[in-house]
Amino acid sequence: MAIEGPLRELALTDVFQLLDLSRKTGTLTITPEDGRSRPALVRFDRGAVVAAELGHAHERLGHLLRRAGKVTEAQIEAAHLAQKYAPGRGLGAILVEQGAVSADEVRRQLKFQIQEIVFELIQWKDGYFRFEEGTVTANGNVPVRVSTESLLMEAARRVDEWSTLETKIPHMGVIPVFVMDSPDGPTLDLHPKEWEVLAEIDGTRTLKEIAQTLGRADFDVAKIAYGLVATGVADIREEPAERVLTPTAGGLDRPLRDALGEAQLALADGAADRARRVLDELARAHPDRPEVYTLLAEAQRRLGRWGEAMISLGRAAALDPLAGPVHYQMGFAAAHTGDLHRAREAWDTYLRLDDAGDAPRRQRAARARDAADALLSVMGEEGQ
Repeated sequence: MAIEGPLRELALTDVFQLLDLSRKTGTLTITPEDGRSRPALVRFDRGAVVAAELGHAHERLGHLLRRAGKVTEAQIEAAHLAQKYAPGRGLGAILVEQGAVSADEVRRQLKFQIQEIVFELIQWKDGYFRFEEGTVTANGNVPVRVSTESLLMEAARRVDEWSTLETKIPHMGVIPVFVMDSPDGPTLDLHPKEWEVLAEIDGTRTLKEIAQTLGRADFDVAKIAYGLVATGVADIREEPAERVLTPTAGGLDRPLRDALGEAQLALADGAADRARRVLDELARAHPDRPEVYTLLAEAQRRLGRWGEAMISLGRAAALDPLAGPVHYQMGFAAAHTGDLHRAREAWDTYLRLDDAGDAPRRQRAARARDAADALLSVMGEEGQ
């Protein structure tokens, strides 16, 4: 018999406790109230949590292992290639089989993913849950098992601490902004983890995106951000209006920036084709967003689709003509397609724009433009 009902009547913490105490085995499906986002899945085995899926978070294993320094980009790419010939096999299991990483390390990262997903789900107040009993498997990955009781205890601790954090960090969707930029300001005395978060602050990404990039727990990043804000090193601002839910292909609605973050994580994991599919969908739904085309061009570049990258960069430049990095990348894309005239023009445009914060890139653009000039001159002499 299925157990189901609205979250307004029975909180997920109560549902988890019920499944734990009754040692249930099966799958818990949690659907957001709007019914448009992808449902979350939590799999139980005799009351313990053995897997959790929320959006594409379960596909981040490669990114987490690489951030932890346990695998290389080449090993991730080799594992993704092997996955194509072994449908149903998890990335972690393949990496272990290839000797790239230990099963214990994969298990540790899988537990981390389960914990973060469960902690996020427990905060949901609206929606609908349904638990169906049935056999669960390791989903082709290294088997993992997390005590439901420990998850709930940690969740309770975080809820208590959030009452303090929320005075400055109301939620993970806020955008941190670095404000201590005076040359006469005090020398920052930060711990390595604090420096790590500070280095990711660019005034455009949310705390959640920074946590995903770093492969760290949302709660840990929020605590560090709280300290940075409290000491005046950083400030926070709410998300701009365009970051509300927007329609995408396939009938799903999700935040544009979350979808871009999903594509960025796919690129970080070496899954350029998956990133391209996500970005193709976004481009159809958001034809007026230059950042979508810029990231799409990056995915196409990694796949060696230089002609397609040229088209995407051209659209990005048309939407934001003053975006220097777009012209910079367009130069190389044009060079790869053999259009040296357009490459030279793109680099020249980039050098005329203000990008003083990246001197090495300006130097490379100048060298590339001069090289194109030299080659075009020689080709002209040869009548080419």
